[in-house]
Amino acid sequence: MKKWKHITFEQRKTISSGIAHNMKVKNIAELISVDPTGISREVKRNRSIVEPIKQNNNCCPKLQRWPYVCTNCKNRYKECPFNKFIYNAKNAQDFADYNLKSSRRGLDITSDEFKTLDTIIKNGIDNNKSIYQIKIENNEKIDKSITTLYRYINKGYLTTKRIDLPYAVKYKKRKHNKKYEYSENNKIDRTNHTYLDYLAFIHKNPGIYVWQLDFLGAIKTDNNNILTLIQPNIQFTLLDIISNPNSNKVVEFFDKLEEKIGTDNFKNLIPVILTDRDPCFSDIDGICFSKITGEERCKLFFCDPYVSNQKPNVENMNKQLRLFFPKGKSVDKYSKNDIKQINYTLLNKPLKSLDSNTPKDAFIKVFDEDLFNKLF
Repeated sequence: MKKWKHITFEQRKTISSGIAHNMKVKNIAELISVDPTGISREVKRNRSIVEPIKQNNNCCPKLQRWPYVCTNCKNRYKECPFNKFIYNAKNAQDFADYNLKSSRRGLDITSDEFKTLDTIIKNGIDNNKSIYQIKIENNEKIDKSITTLYRYINKGYLTTKRIDLPYAVKYKKRKHNKKYEYSENNKIDRTNHTYLDYLAFIHKNPGIYVWQLDFLGAIKTDNNNILTLIQPNIQFTLLDIISNPNSNKVVEFFDKLEEKIGTDNFKNLIPVILTDRDPCFSDIDGICFSKITGEERCKLFFCDPYVSNQKPNVENMNKQLRLFFPKGKSVDKYSKNDIKQINYTLLNKPLKSLDSNTPKDAFIKVFDEDLFNKLF
């Protein structure tokens, strides 16, 4: 006897023929290599009722044993007070297919477990956490995979809906009416600091850490803007809010950073910076050279105009920051301490790209905890 499998349509036709020829269940089982108990269950489960009699809910005693249908009953064509049943291979196959699909629908979870799961997901999303982060932080309480959690959301089972996930909703096609360029850029000499120069430098210095720099972007009425500096390898981000940003304020940011951690640590931590052509980043010497020692503390390179994907990591981080700073909303209400707390939240977020570790963990592993403490 072979291992149990779903009964096929051909086997059902054999069962139907066997019942019509008044065969014993044991003999049919030998023909199709299926356990007799399995055949009995198949007939009882997938038999069809013929002309149901609503007045009588009782079942004929003869239907309690094989063949469980009225095919060979002497009273089949006579008046009978009971409901009549037949086994039809086609109908049985349709019943089986429907039951198979129905059994795989819904949630494989108890009511209490579902309520707990729903609450955890809702609270996590309200706190700007990703599904991955929620799963990692509540691994003992959530025994479902990340794929299953997304499926629950897409199917509408949870309070959290697809629209609540920031990157799950498709964007509208963007309008590109015209390219823009800062007028100040016409006066800036970026010789030896272009993107091709960057590629050449990286080729000669493989494995060197490269940081990507950008401003988040603020509404026109804002006086402040968020500066984003990210190290893609370990997803480590430094944020700051700058009032009335200009090239001097950006240089001041890096000078303060050097004062915090020391010149040697600065050179070791931030050897290369890649940014766009925002005029606020135009003071190349101010960014690259130390005010303390006068020596070069880092290299600075600029992306090509209109090619933001040359620094994709900081662009992606800016997109994540929109959870905290919605587009079209003012950032003037935030203090430096608020930005520090948001920065710390990002650094303590477990990431799939870091094998469920946080950027803080990665930073301490690569550099050391003392340097992290100096930064924060």
